[in-house]
Amino acid sequence: MKFIDDDDDDDASPNGWTDNTPFIQWLRHFIQHTKYTKEEPCILIMDGHQSHKSLEAVELACDYGVIMVTFPPHGTHRMQPLDRTFFMSLKMNYNAACNDWMHCHPGRRISLFEMAKLFHRAYANARE
Repeated sequence: MKFIDDDDDDDASPNGWTDNTPFIQWLRHFIQHTKYTKEEPCILIMDGHQSHKSLEAVELACDYGVIMVTFPPHGTHRMQPLDRTFFMSLKMNYNAACNDWMHCHPGRRISLFEMAKLFHRAYANARE
């Protein structure tokens, strides 16, 4: 993991897996660039990886108004808020728009131009 404004090259753990150190570095980066405070906090939703639950991470987050909420282990794929709400609706509406288009244009492929139109239609329907 390398942050744009960092000068050192030791942002990843030696084995390539995440652990407490890269997460703390990421959390400091997040805090620096989002500028939340205890008076104006934010909620940070994450998976339940052990590196997100270290005492150092929790204390750092609390000091800067970051409320960390973690999903239970092995359940992230079932609980992603956007996947379960907006993106699910968007995907269903996009597939329906593509199916309608293919029924009206048998044997033709959807071009990038058509894809943009179909996405626009799906996006508008998903927001309703």
